[in-house]
Amino acid sequence: MVRMSIAYLSAEVGFESRLHTYSGGLGVLAGDHIKSAADAGLDLVGCTLLYREGYGRQQLDAQGNQSETYGEIDPQEFLVDTGVEISLPLDGTILHSKIWLYRIKGLSTYFLDTRHPNNSPEHAGLGNRLYGGDDSVRIRQEYLLGVGGIRALQAMGHKITGLHLNEGHCTFAMLEMLNQGWSRDELSQRCLFTTHTPVPAGHDRFDWSEVEAVLEELLPADAKQLVADENTCSMSHLGIALAGQVNAVSNLNAYVASSMFPGTHIHPITNGVHHETWTSP
Repeated sequence: MVRMSIAYLSAEVGFESRLHTYSGGLGVLAGDHIKSAADAGLDLVGCTLLYREGYGRQQLDAQGNQSETYGEIDPQEFLVDTGVEISLPLDGTILHSKIWLYRIKGLSTYFLDTRHPNNSPEHAGLGNRLYGGDDSVRIRQEYLLGVGGIRALQAMGHKITGLHLNEGHCTFAMLEMLNQGWSRDELSQRCLFTTHTPVPAGHDRFDWSEVEAVLEELLPADAKQLVADENTCSMSHLGIALAGQVNAVSNLNAYVASSMFPGTHIHPITNGVHHETWTSP
């Protein structure tokens, strides 16, 4: 059965502490959004990446030196194996991803897992750590999240009627919808882009040569004009240029972010929380 759904994509989603595929505010807010949507019975479906080593846990020794450990996540403790897989062309070969399911009150969120026997060690390692690796790793993670996320949702029977993208990590999803036939006007009308991080370091920039190598024909001919940068592709600037609506996560956040994206009206929407998660007994 085909289900009409808003696709909610985020590089990190925080559902519970032991499933540490999130690092902070972006992931916690994404988890709360999805939980609240489940409570409200909204036609929303989530998609993120499964990081088998999650995000680093920090320790301090007696001398005050900090170190990190990465505990391996066993997805079977938290997720259901759907038995469905997707494959994407990448680096002259095929990137394979398993699809795992996390359900809350009937609302589905899918985790894409690159630990697949047919993947090269490099491709299998894309799912090791959240925000791990260099630009070469990050852009391929975001390719899987954006392009792979759309195809995974469709493989699970969802007809995508709109996009809610958290930060520029998800921008490639917009290019996949254009590739599948949405017009620029349809994309603008159906897409909400949320910016969270009002500092330049929080927004990925990739060399155009790397973007072209990964995306190939998915990259629009006018991408450099949309980003207004001949040297690097800012994922957030590309996403905001294509989105019809952009929001920040507080009034102050919107004010600061407006200086980063001149000419863009950024709606101030204060962070919400899922009260059942955060209210102590």
